[in-house]
Amino acid sequence: MIQEEELLKKAKEAGFDNCRILPAGELSFDHSLRKYCEVNYCGNYGNNYSCPPECGTPEEMEEKTRKFSRVLVLQTITPVHDIADDRETREIKHRHNQMTWGLIDGLSEKLENFLPAMAGPCQICKDCEKKDGKPCSFPERIASCLSAYCIQVDKLAEKCDMPYWCQGEVAFFSLLFFS
Repeated sequence: MIQEEELLKKAKEAGFDNCRILPAGELSFDHSLRKYCEVNYCGNYGNNYSCPPECGTPEEMEEKTRKFSRVLVLQTITPVHDIADDRETREIKHRHNQMTWGLIDGLSEKLENFLPAMAGPCQICKDCEKKDGKPCSFPERIASCLSAYCIQVDKLAEKCDMPYWCQGEVAFFSLLFFS
C-alpha cells in the first residue's frame, strides 16, 4: 500500500506540473456532457474500446469511480503554438498520457486496486482494434477519458487550485482512482 505523500512525490518526479489528492466523492459529474462524445468530434465514438458507447453509460462510468475513496489528480501544462492545431495538441496529450502510464507502471507493485482516467481516448495502439471488430490487444490498459466519465474538469481544476484555461499553453488532466 502506498502512502499519499509518496504518491505525490512520485508524480512530481514523473514531471507533472501539478498534482493533488482528493476524496473521490468530491468530483462533480454532469451526465449531459456525454453529448460531446456523441457528436464524435474526435472520431473515436464507437471506434475505440475506451470511448462511448463501448466504455459504458454515464451512470456506469460514474459508478466505476465510486468504488474508490481517493483520486490523484495529475496535470501537465505545455506551451502550444496553436491550440486549434489538432495534430500538435494530440501529440501533447499523448505525452501527458504516456507520463501517466509511466507513473502507474512505476507504482504497480504498490497499487493494489486502481482506475485510471486519461486525457482523451486510448492511444496505446496506432489504430484501435474496435474499428476492425477485433478484441482489444491490451484490455488491462483500457483507460477512458475524463469526458467519457462526464467529469466536470473545470470544477475539478477549481477544487484543486489548478489552471484550466492557459494563455499560450494547454493544460491536460488525468486521474488515478485508488483506495
